[in-house]
Amino acid sequence: MRIELNKSVLAGSLTALGKLVSRISPVEAYRCIEVRAQENVLHFRTNSTAESLDFAMEAETEGDFAKVVSFEEFRSAVRNCRNKSIVLEVEEASFSIDGTALKIADCEFPEVRYIPHEAKSEALPENFIGLLNTAAPIVNRSEYRKVLQGINLSRDGITATNGKELFHAPLSLEVESLTLPFPLALMATKAAGAGKLMHWTAKDGDCFQIRIANWTWTGKAVSGLYPNWKSVVPEEKSLTHTVTLTPEHAEQMKSWLKLVPDDLPNNGMELSRNNGALHLRSQQGMETDIPAAFAGEWQDYKLFVNRNVLQRLLSEGHTSLACPEGHGPFLATGGIGRYIAMPLYQKTPEPVTTPATEPATEPVTEHPHTNDQKESKTMIDTNTTIVSAPVQTVARNNETIEISPMEELTASIEAFKLKLKAISDESNALSRKVREVALAQKQKERDFVLARRAIERIRMAI
Repeated sequence: MRIELNKSVLAGSLTALGKLVSRISPVEAYRCIEVRAQENVLHFRTNSTAESLDFAMEAETEGDFAKVVSFEEFRSAVRNCRNKSIVLEVEEASFSIDGTALKIADCEFPEVRYIPHEAKSEALPENFIGLLNTAAPIVNRSEYRKVLQGINLSRDGITATNGKELFHAPLSLEVESLTLPFPLALMATKAAGAGKLMHWTAKDGDCFQIRIANWTWTGKAVSGLYPNWKSVVPEEKSLTHTVTLTPEHAEQMKSWLKLVPDDLPNNGMELSRNNGALHLRSQQGMETDIPAAFAGEWQDYKLFVNRNVLQRLLSEGHTSLACPEGHGPFLATGGIGRYIAMPLYQKTPEPVTTPATEPATEPVTEHPHTNDQKESKTMIDTNTTIVSAPVQTVARNNETIEISPMEELTASIEAFKLKLKAISDESNALSRKVREVALAQKQKERDFVLARRAIERIRMAI
């Protein structure tokens, strides 16, 4: 059987299909791709432990078949094809691409999840993958809580958080709560158009299937309860300070932030008001003013934000920041959905205080008393002694603020990463010097051999 396919379309689909292929997996099926023909439609499918991705192409086939081959060999054969169309030759025990025979894998490929009749179906908007792309940078894939490694779908819309930042976009869905695994493969498809979501409950947990254009993404939802993210959304009455930029000034601010070098671990930026402009100052001393509109009392107010957080909210199109009076989460709006993040904590320097002088006390002369009288005298002397205490720093909200142990741990980890990076750079520099010395030594040996041969020729000539 000969099947002709468009090379550019098939080669373009392999980028997304390869996201689910594990090249080091001991299970052969997870290193392979399935080519299946069904009712004049050719399906190319890869899978992982919890997901599968299917790409469909219309083709004229003579009957149905299913072949499983190595993904690496399949991709190499497609890329090496020099024609605009690819010819698949399928026989009973052979499979080849433009004359390049591929070995059929001897393994059982996982079947597509069965969708029960009671599965719920919902329509997805045309910008669904775009919303996933916006939420993806918020997700921390190394988070120890598995549920935070995914993106949540609920009646309120799409939500993603890493514990310090939160993205939410309203979306009309009927699902109570469904946490998708990180949709790397689906985002790599770059499929456009409206889609369809199907979700149901199986024996091993909640399952889903998303169909957009020629792509079908099927998998098992992440188990666990998603955090109640609504509890961290600041109330409007608590957001007493607001700054708004025009789209042009937001782009100006984004361009300036790209020029600011990294200053780990916090990459802190100080935001304050300078007359009718938003004043930005980095930890390295770089400063700039961006025209902006303000609401609230900004005379002595300053906001300390991570530079990457500012870049992220600007990249999502947000142009308005609403901040509370004390140290709490701020809200960014004006772009895609809502973006909530925590500002950096800045410790206020403690004022210099003079300790109070202890009052002079007269020495107590002990006299013979009963045991009860001695105990009573001791308690009186202890309670009447005055000890001065240093004055503690007072925050704006008249509450003492201490650095969270989690923030201290994060700062320590970032500092340790910097040390590791410096050590790695030094190691690479030493390795490079060793290679240079080895090359210089080989060059000297080569020069010595050439000189010896020249001397031998001279002797033979004499």
